[in-house]
Parts: sequence; structure tokens; C-alpha cells
Amino acid sequence: MKILVVEDNKDILEVLDIILTDEGYEVISCSDGTSIDNLKNINPRLILMDELLPGIKGSELCLRVKSDEELKHIPVILISASQSIESIAGKCGADAYVAKPFDIELLSSLVKSLIA
Repeated sequence: MKILVVEDNKDILEVLDIILTDEGYEVISCSDGTSIDNLKNINPRLILMDELLPGIKGSELCLRVKSDEELKHIPVILISASQSIESIAGKCGADAYVAKPFDIELLSSLVKSLIA
């Protein structure tokens, strides 16, 4: 199963890649939001997306995904160190959110529950 990870911090991207690959997922990594334009080709089962990306917010990309009839079924988990991540995730239609620094077990169980 493919998971698209959109994160501009290389260290966090690497950690997420290791965690998800160890759990048997195929990870497609992107450091900015450009991969969202190619979602139909990537066809991920889930999107893990940072809120603060270069040039655009993850919540804006999430809104774009959730307003597209062909893509809105893809679960989106928003990741952020922002104090208001719960509110941001709710407003953009994200399926879940994870606050940074994140708990690996929590993230793992959240991913499993959304693609089960």
C-alpha cells in the first residue's frame, strides 16, 4: 500500500519513511505540495502531510484533495507543531492530525486505522 508523505523537514521525512517502510508500506516522499497535482497517478491509500510547507499550507492542499470528487476518499493526516492543529485539521476536512513532536505508536495506529 502506498502512502504519500509531504514534509519539508528532511529529518522528519526520513523518520516517517523509516517507520512506514518498516511497517510494510510503500512510501512516496515529497518535500513540497507539488505531488498533490499528480495524485491520480500516485494513487496513494493515505496522505501524511505537514501543515507548514514552502509556499503553501498543508491545510490548503487538504482542502483541494477533499473538494475533488475523484480524490476525496483518500484519508489525509495533517502533521504540525502548531498549537491550533486540531482546529486547522477540522476546518480543512483532514481525517486526522498528529502534533509534533509525534508519538510513533500513535502515528502508526492512526495510519493503520485509516487504511484498514
